[in-house]
Amino acid sequence: MGGGLMQLVSYGAQDVYISGNPQITFWKILYKRHTNFAVESIEVTFNGQADFNKRVTAIINRNADLMYKTYVQVVLPVVDLEGTSSDFRWVHYIGHRLIKQVEVEIGGQRIDRQYGDWMQIWTQLSTDAGTVRALDSIIGNTPDLVLLKDSNGQPLDAPCGSEEITKSCIGRAGTPAKTLYIPLQFWFCRNPGVAIPLIALQYHEVRINVDFETLPNCSYATGSRGSSVSLAAASLYVDYCYLDTEERRRFAQQSHEYLIEQVQYTGAESITSSSNKIQLNFNHPVKELFWVVQRDSFVDCSSGGEANQSYLGQQPFNYSDDWDMSVGLLSSFTNDTTSDQPTTNTSGATGSNSSNYLLAKLLVDADVRCDGKNPVEVAKLQLNGQDRFTEREGSYFDKVQPYQHHSRCPSTGINVYSFALRPEEHQPSGTCNFSRIDKATLQLTVSVNTVTGSNTAQVRVYALNYNVLRVMSGMGGLAYSN
Repeated sequence: MGGGLMQLVSYGAQDVYISGNPQITFWKILYKRHTNFAVESIEVTFNGQADFNKRVTAIINRNADLMYKTYVQVVLPVVDLEGTSSDFRWVHYIGHRLIKQVEVEIGGQRIDRQYGDWMQIWTQLSTDAGTVRALDSIIGNTPDLVLLKDSNGQPLDAPCGSEEITKSCIGRAGTPAKTLYIPLQFWFCRNPGVAIPLIALQYHEVRINVDFETLPNCSYATGSRGSSVSLAAASLYVDYCYLDTEERRRFAQQSHEYLIEQVQYTGAESITSSSNKIQLNFNHPVKELFWVVQRDSFVDCSSGGEANQSYLGQQPFNYSDDWDMSVGLLSSFTNDTTSDQPTTNTSGATGSNSSNYLLAKLLVDADVRCDGKNPVEVAKLQLNGQDRFTEREGSYFDKVQPYQHHSRCPSTGINVYSFALRPEEHQPSGTCNFSRIDKATLQLTVSVNTVTGSNTAQVRVYALNYNVLRVMSGMGGLAYSN
């Protein structure tokens, strides 16, 4: 008797719990047939010229039946430093930094509002490790944009230039034009089952409002060349879904109720001491809380501020308790006037003064940082004066909770507490109804380095909650307001 047959006949009473009265087989695949549909990505233009520090609106035309994944497409301009005495770089994760806030409206009612800061936090938690490099590329966290450029670098490539491929690892005299695709994180963008039914909104318009950040908050520049640039172009790309005739008719005629997700944010709270109590003025069933503590100096873009003075620009997504030194350190590999550095043998290099640009690129791609630790030393959540959990160290919130509930662990200082088992899924798996809580308080003790001396900081707390979107008689609106 063969070994496989021996295993097959070794069947006892315990096996009844595993394979008695079987309901499935692994040897004949079963599948479900789906309704016929098609998806097309269509560009939607903004009303007005999109630029830094501008607010623009896109009206979502009813080109198809449903509205699904949506991206903000932004074209960064060429910043050519050749022949000037200038330095320039875009800040890390420039795509998220560009978005001050973005809103979706239905019939003039704001359904959800999100922020670049929130989008950075959420993607740090929910992006699968295998797609991180793709996300970094489409939101502009790439060496050609974030490494410091100066006027001593090699000239930028001309269109169809003959030497274009021979200088890929050499510091350039500027940053190239680049198209970013910034994925929005609204409820309808993350789950096809809650795509917006445009076909059922005959009397209500869907609008996307985008507020862009100011240029000084998005870049570091010395000299005049990089301090007065404008966005080359901006628009939306929307995945429109076409339904087959019968399903399209049902969507148009029937009423709909969607369980949707919203982001709540009540503003930043300034802190100057190590022990703090943050009041949480949230509503609705909340499935997860997110909070960061950020030193004010990290986003100080004044001429004498530390960000511009010593660290080559702001660090808006540095949530640790100390400066990230990596940008300044990498500038020694990208500044072509520095002589005490390794050289490249790439054709077109400038001898002993050439940059070891390859090393700098590797460090950026690997997301190597020289920052501090989590500013949160300990934290505790209280609901109506009762401890929701005992006081925990900061590492519990930026390491253990993400490990337990999310696709990956985020950068240092992104703290979360989940009431849900699987908060990334649309299916509810646990909530806390803050509408029924009279007083919620987040007690934080922050590190000395966060508020020492003249240092001040801000605490930003976000909540991800459920609400109900009702669509009937050609109109849509929220079932529960704040």
